[in-house]
Amino acid sequence: MELTVHLPPSQWYFYDLSYWGLDYPPLTAFQSWACGWVAHLINPSWVALDQSRGIETHTSKLFMRSTVLVLEALIYVPAVVLLFQSRQIQANWIVKQAAIFSVLLQPCLILIDHGHFQYNAVMLGFLVWTVYFAAREQYLVMAACFCCSLMFKQMALYFAPAVFAFLLAKCFRSPYGVRLFVQLGLVVIVTFGVMLLPWMGSSAQLQQILFRVFPVARGLYEDKVANVWCAANVAVKLRSMFAAPVLLRLAAAATSVAFAPSCIHLFLAVKRAVSGQALVAADAVKLLCYALVNCSLAFFLFSFQVHEKSILLPLAPALLLIHEEPWAVNWFVQVALFSMYPLLFKDGLQIPYWVMAVGWSMLRSCPACPADKRTPLAVLNAQWVSTLVMVAIHVANMYVPPPPSLPDLYVVLNVVFSCTMFVLFFAYFNYRQLTLSLVRVRTTRSKKKDN
Repeated sequence: MELTVHLPPSQWYFYDLSYWGLDYPPLTAFQSWACGWVAHLINPSWVALDQSRGIETHTSKLFMRSTVLVLEALIYVPAVVLLFQSRQIQANWIVKQAAIFSVLLQPCLILIDHGHFQYNAVMLGFLVWTVYFAAREQYLVMAACFCCSLMFKQMALYFAPAVFAFLLAKCFRSPYGVRLFVQLGLVVIVTFGVMLLPWMGSSAQLQQILFRVFPVARGLYEDKVANVWCAANVAVKLRSMFAAPVLLRLAAAATSVAFAPSCIHLFLAVKRAVSGQALVAADAVKLLCYALVNCSLAFFLFSFQVHEKSILLPLAPALLLIHEEPWAVNWFVQVALFSMYPLLFKDGLQIPYWVMAVGWSMLRSCPACPADKRTPLAVLNAQWVSTLVMVAIHVANMYVPPPPSLPDLYVVLNVVFSCTMFVLFFAYFNYRQLTLSLVRVRTTRSKKKDN
């Protein structure tokens, strides 16, 4: 905030990079400028250039946390409410309200944005708006919303292949497909161009933004994150065996292979859809949500430079399926919260962690939240076993000191267990995406035979 308020945009991505340089896309920079401008009006010392570093007064922290609440209320909350109130969500009023409260009160986003302190709800809010306008079949606005998500945080790239596959399929499906394709291209170019306008006159400025937004020099993964590369590091020290460029190509290839089946399936299912027959609008949006989960999980598990909090990305579209997949989403949230415990522990958020974990379980146990009675007993038993494993790791972490030769023992156990569960969720949601369209097609064919 201090540098965007006091410096011209030409210096935003260059100033004092050794301390805390700007490393987010332009929309975050503009948001920082707006919040910093308000802060400067209230108390200039909060954002004094170079002099405000490390300031942690009660009033400054109150202001910072208030900005998170205000932006979440302006962007994330209305998107969630409108999406679940739309006719594309086929459920009664009580179930819809329970789903809205579940999405808005999910513990992972609350602890990261309001405890760890970030603005992920803005990026995810634009994603929900993307899904909402997809449901309303307003594809140009949908594209603009996704561009805003991408220009707020580069992590939104996790969703890009699925969004691209969906919109491309709509272009093939529409009788005015070429015109729609051109219009979508213009929307993307204009949206990106407007946000990059202050730097458009210099290729060096644009290169610096790209360099800061994608810091590949940081390595394959950051700290202890529950993805495949960090979990595999227990047995195979990839970072010692290969140079960073090799690992970058390996991660890119693995990620592409992982998200390709889901995106190809989404493209073909939407492209072949016949309105009112095999795939109605509500089912197309449902497929989009499954693809967003699968695509972002593929990035989380296999991509380069992943952070613990990146699990928020697959969680967001998964929560939009909470009325379809109650047991799977509940379980996913529990494991995701557990996977972030090492990060939350560093921030001293142990008590909020436990309060949110218990509170989420109580919320999802209320009568208004539907239980999936089709859930096999073996799955329920497995969920109880996984819960016991997570509790056991927590208890051991509190009362049994790790051996001196393995100081990170419990963090590594967290990583390996959580990664295993995320791989299983990845397989499950891919299976559900594929079988969803197959069920619809079979249902349609049977109705035609009956007629």
